[in-house]
Amino acid sequence: MKTQIPYLDLKPLNDRFARQDLKTFKEIHTSGRFIGGEWVTRFEKEFASYCGAVHCVGTGNGLDALTIILKAEIALGNLPVNAKILVPAHTYIATFLSIIHAGMQPIPVDVEQLNLTGNILQQITSEYDAIIVVDIYGKLVEDEVYAFAKAKQKKIYCDTAQSHGATNACGVKSGNLARASAFSFYPTKNLGAIGDAGAITTNDKELANMCRKIANYGRQSRYKNSVIGVNSRLDPLQAGFLLNRLPLLDSDNKRRVEIANYYLDHIDNDKVIVLSHDFTNHSAVHVFPVFVKNRNVFVSYLDHKGIGTSVHYEVPPHKQNAFKELNHLTFPVTEELHRTEVSLPCHPLLKDEEVLQIVRVVNAY
Repeated sequence: MKTQIPYLDLKPLNDRFARQDLKTFKEIHTSGRFIGGEWVTRFEKEFASYCGAVHCVGTGNGLDALTIILKAEIALGNLPVNAKILVPAHTYIATFLSIIHAGMQPIPVDVEQLNLTGNILQQITSEYDAIIVVDIYGKLVEDEVYAFAKAKQKKIYCDTAQSHGATNACGVKSGNLARASAFSFYPTKNLGAIGDAGAITTNDKELANMCRKIANYGRQSRYKNSVIGVNSRLDPLQAGFLLNRLPLLDSDNKRRVEIANYYLDHIDNDKVIVLSHDFTNHSAVHVFPVFVKNRNVFVSYLDHKGIGTSVHYEVPPHKQNAFKELNHLTFPVTEELHRTEVSLPCHPLLKDEEVLQIVRVVNAY
């Protein structure tokens, strides 16, 4: 059967901004400024303000954003070369790659339910220099994790690639909880560009300046380079497109949470495990996960019924061939999540009748 309810169709999502995007393109084209400039500056200022952070540094993508943060900390003397970075095993491979690209060592640990928790951190006996947490599926890491890092005087960074706009119990937004946060604006994200784009947010001026320098070849001036840098700059076009989309982020997230809560209230099938309602608290609901033992059978069933799905993610980083040196490690919770997870459609343009149909089909499995 042809898919009637796709997992995510980017065209209608972006069609909402077509007129603004064309206007933006014309203005940038007329300006003749295709690297940096006012569009990038405007987005950095507005996104920093949205997150409640002091500084925002645009980058080429989310992976670069996290890598640049770590490289900047080495350049500032805040982390040692070859630093050991504690990181949840339950994440996309990009989190691990950023650590490797920065010349550091990932120290993976298991999660509870979805995220790294204070309870897990209390049990860690191995040595490490800093922590990277991940707001997986858009769910913010609990405040107790940040409190633990502060008490232990460990620098903590956040992979916020999936949590744009999520807010904690005190009203603090994603991007303003860690020492520095790394955002991806990949087109499928809650705040998505029309191509690759990313950003760093931080309240530390020195760190922001170093990140900006590293992202632009390590330049201190046009012809002088003071550190080893990379070329990872936010494109003015993508900055303009993101500015067009930022005003709708909160309402889009609200719709995602509404859909997720309906799923949590109405999916009722012993063969399909859903999370507790806590999942939608302090969450941007980038992904709505369910967990089934026979994933391929379930996915095939939904596909036959005209419902698209995705998987986040089939193979955890520590079991990837790219990290053979980690393949011997075992993290039971993480591996069960990766083995059983299926993502249901959950986006702001999903119609009520489509949500009802998805629930009916899932309950009939």
